[in-house]
Amino acid sequence: MKKIVIALLAITALASCRLHDGPPKTDHLGAEPAAHDGVFVCGADTLVFNGDGKTVSWSLSNPYDSLAVQGKGSYVFLLYHGQYRYDAAEEFSIYDGVKSHKFITGAGQNTEDVISFFVFDDDDNKDNDLRVFKKIK
Repeated sequence: MKKIVIALLAITALASCRLHDGPPKTDHLGAEPAAHDGVFVCGADTLVFNGDGKTVSWSLSNPYDSLAVQGKGSYVFLLYHGQYRYDAAEEFSIYDGVKSHKFITGAGQNTEDVISFFVFDDDDNKDNDLRVFKKIK
């Protein structure tokens, strides 16, 4: 009987302790910012957001993480592998219909008018790794 009670207590303790399985709540961040809408440019590269918080088209001078030079797809900002608001997310992911291409943003770096993320390539020129897209007004 003692073993059964201990086993039940252990199961209850394990059931009440769960791993963090998603991003934190956003209550402390204030109102969620509006979805990106319009044309954002970084040099010769362009991202066009439809304002729905889901779809994007792009035209890039070079592929990023095997992302085609031109295309349309969906996007999401992520924190701890869960969808999160862009002004506090740590990743930006574009889904091209076949593969998700994830880029590190650095929390708090994106605003309604700026989207920035790192594109790591094989060269050692770290200055060229950060892409900062600014909205055309």
